[in-house]
Amino acid sequence: MAAKPVLAWALLALAFGVASPAGAVNHLIAIDEVLGSWQGDSGVQFVELRLLAAGQTQLASAGGADLVFDDASASPDAQRVFPFPFPNVGNGLAGARILVATSGLAAVTGVQPDFTLPDGFVAPRDGRVCYRVNPPQAPFQTTGVIDCVAYGRFTADTGSFGPPTPLTPDGRSLQRVNTTGSTVDDWSTTLMPTPERNDGTGVELPTLCGNQTIDPGEECDGANVGGKTCASLGFARGPLGCAECHYDASACTACGNGAINGSEQCDGADLGGRTCTGLGFTGGTLACTDKCRLTTAACDPTFFVPGDGPPGPECLAEWRVMNAAARPGADGKAAVRQRCKDGDAGCDADATHGTCTFALALCFDRDDARLARRGKPCRRAPVASWTLQKPANDAAIAGALVSAVGALGTSTVAGATIRFAPALDVQERCTAPVAVVVPAAPGKAGMRLVKTRTVGGRLRDVDTLRLVCIP
Repeated sequence: MAAKPVLAWALLALAFGVASPAGAVNHLIAIDEVLGSWQGDSGVQFVELRLLAAGQTQLASAGGADLVFDDASASPDAQRVFPFPFPNVGNGLAGARILVATSGLAAVTGVQPDFTLPDGFVAPRDGRVCYRVNPPQAPFQTTGVIDCVAYGRFTADTGSFGPPTPLTPDGRSLQRVNTTGSTVDDWSTTLMPTPERNDGTGVELPTLCGNQTIDPGEECDGANVGGKTCASLGFARGPLGCAECHYDASACTACGNGAINGSEQCDGADLGGRTCTGLGFTGGTLACTDKCRLTTAACDPTFFVPGDGPPGPECLAEWRVMNAAARPGADGKAAVRQRCKDGDAGCDADATHGTCTFALALCFDRDDARLARRGKPCRRAPVASWTLQKPANDAAIAGALVSAVGALGTSTVAGATIRFAPALDVQERCTAPVAVVVPAAPGKAGMRLVKTRTVGGRLRDVDTLRLVCIP
């Protein structure tokens, strides 16, 4: 029989966080190998346990231990429990195995199990197997579960054992190869299962996988996939492969079936309800690429920049900027630092070499879906005043911005502060565009910092915008 992986079983006991209470003789045990079917026969099943420390032989004593078998959803109605009956096992050496198997396995291999498992307890494709003791052997183990392996498309909670392994014990066995305590890291598969009794008697089951013929229990064999394709398996396209005589759909993709699946951002006309305006643009057409990724290339080149203020009242004021090359992506995030290449008509409104002229507007109380928090919209309020904090040393820019904001309502001006009387009501309004000129110095990008403060009752929104001109 082929040797099994040499593992640090004492370390595995520590990884489980299992204490060693006095008199406990069944808690330092882990699942070592699982087979759900063999060559198309689901009557051939086994679960092999391994002793992590010496003396763990009393499976039917002191409350006993059991194996718990779940289907893909861990439905209580489908759950099967196998309690260990007397007599207990005799070989208590560390590293010894305990074989729980169906009579079908005994008929195929001639190896009689230590405990006979009823047929159909192991779900071959999607499920879970757990080893449990009763009563729990440590205060924090309220369920008594010592070890579990979930596999395939298991969807229930897996607790501290982490996500299930996508591998299955169908026509091959799941075999432990590591001792981290994380299922996806600790389990692999073998085409030649190695069931072994507590007395050391064991066998290696030969496999038919690899002969290029699809034998019972196999989905495929090598290049022979039986005429199946990614599309016939429910995907949209891609090359179907074969691994260990199981379909390998890792190169298949659902992208192209017209519905959003998995990590897809979109699929065809299905954009998940998103639009250019919802992502912060003034308009345009949101689209989906053939890779099922959203593209904002056809959204307007003008968009809103929140300005990095406090998250609660962030929508009291936003910048509106035209910059086609720096438009937000699928996440709608608009950078506070806006870069423009000198001469780029998508952001530079002048024809003068050495400067970039940004078209900039300020908008109050915009209902911006991007600023919602925990399902609640951004807190808008009547705007009572607005202050231009920077640039204080540029009279032309300061005057243009102050004049544009003041034109939004009845107001008075004191320096760089505008007070509205009455306060602007809660509806979106934007200033006329203001031309902001930024120099492009040789070897150094020019920058202009525009910073304002908006007051709406007790709410304050401080917004910053950095405009950079690339020579």
